[in-house]
Amino acid sequence: MPQMIFSAANTVELPFHCEDSHDGTVPNRQKILRQLQTGCQRQLEILRRSLTLTTVVLLWSDNRTGQLFPYAFSTISADFKDAPFLLGTGMIGALQSREELSVASLPHNSPKIPYYRSNIGVGSFIAVKLNLPETSEQHADSTAILCVDRLSDLDWTENERFLLKISAEQLSSEIYAARQLFAYDRERHTYRRAFDSLRRLNTALGLDSVYTATAEAVRSIVPADFFSVCLVESDNHRICYVQGDHADKLTGQVFSLEQSLVGQVIKYRRTIPENANYRGTTAVFSEEHLFAAYRSLLIVPLKQENGPVVGALCLAAKKPEVFTRSCREILELLATQVAIKIELANSHEQINRMATLDSLTGIANRRAYQRGFEAMLERAKRRPGSLHLILCDIDHFKKINDSFGHPYGDEVLRQVAKLFARVTRSVDLAARTGGEEFAILLEDTDNTGAWKVAERLRELVEQLNLSTGKYQVSVTVSLGIAAFPLDANSLDKLVSCADQALYMAKSSGRNKTVTWDSRADKGKSYS
Repeated sequence: MPQMIFSAANTVELPFHCEDSHDGTVPNRQKILRQLQTGCQRQLEILRRSLTLTTVVLLWSDNRTGQLFPYAFSTISADFKDAPFLLGTGMIGALQSREELSVASLPHNSPKIPYYRSNIGVGSFIAVKLNLPETSEQHADSTAILCVDRLSDLDWTENERFLLKISAEQLSSEIYAARQLFAYDRERHTYRRAFDSLRRLNTALGLDSVYTATAEAVRSIVPADFFSVCLVESDNHRICYVQGDHADKLTGQVFSLEQSLVGQVIKYRRTIPENANYRGTTAVFSEEHLFAAYRSLLIVPLKQENGPVVGALCLAAKKPEVFTRSCREILELLATQVAIKIELANSHEQINRMATLDSLTGIANRRAYQRGFEAMLERAKRRPGSLHLILCDIDHFKKINDSFGHPYGDEVLRQVAKLFARVTRSVDLAARTGGEEFAILLEDTDNTGAWKVAERLRELVEQLNLSTGKYQVSVTVSLGIAAFPLDANSLDKLVSCADQALYMAKSSGRNKTVTWDSRADKGKSYS
């Protein structure tokens, strides 16, 4: 009895393009493959025995690699070659533009059957393409071919052709079912990771935390090589967060919403590109950013169901077809949650600003001043240098209120507060501490530097051009300066010294800057 040979070499191969999840875990992959392999093997063996065939082989082609390989086969020929070969090779090549190829009385000079070392012993041959329905995850990127041959050179009968057709349909169903199982299992695994990511996202508070949590969530779902968060600013969008190429260069940049894919996503409230493929020829952020190295692109709007679009998530990958339909659906769900978290984070930061900023003037309030004062004083104690405190009062402010009303007095406060930003650095702290009272804390500044800041402020206030109706209103300020550790070695004493210097400025005519001199126990006046 002839020896029967069964394929075992290709059980690790997947007979359709269905990649693992990017973290390498598809829990039931091997089980699905074994079931498919066993089902195909049984059908091929039944077909070979039923029709007295020499070989029955299921060939699988990946059109992206240009190769065919025997996925499963049953044969009694020792001449069978279990190895891949190029598409278009030999007898199989004649099938490329046809659904079926049937040959009887095979001539000696006919093209070679590529899964044999030679055509010796082949009398008739038939090859049939399998009709493979696309699943939600699959595209027409592969071909399956059922090939059979035998020693007899007789024509294939209608009954034999019918059995081959039924077998091809059954194999198609087996492969389709395996595809579906594989896709469902991967989708279930992806949803589980997405759920875990959403749970982590829900713990984020500030915007930076939301961006970081979103990036982690995205990378747990898809293998993106580039990721960014863009937020709408009027007619522009700002790139607030980037992971990937040129992150340092792109972060913080602002681009117009016109003539870019991000702008279209925000304008039309829909994810693009439709198939997530990208040729590198369309502007993503601007005409200067074409993403030429990437072959997959997905831009998802950040929006709540009935709310405005607040921005977009931009993902790109260097491999093609990375963002599948199921991943896209999960990312759109994630984007909705991110939009909610961004709104909450903005509200959270606004509440924080309200808690630290004076509502009238927009500079730090007394609470923020006290906290900042304590922190800056602790730093000053740990390192060389000094901390200067400038206390400032608007002269005759009660008279301004009584003469022109509180709304005008509020405007004076706002105009004076604006000048603090012009005389202080980003490391300094300017605050409204009450009524018409203000304070400035200067780190790492000597006496001369502190005095120059105070005088600059005094002169700017004096130059303010304020009027109400037909009256021109003159506004001036008095300032007192004290230094740590030269004048005082504690917070309370430093405040007391600056307050006494301010008192000297006011009692000696106002519109003056006075510094505290602890050694002489008196202030020095400049005006």
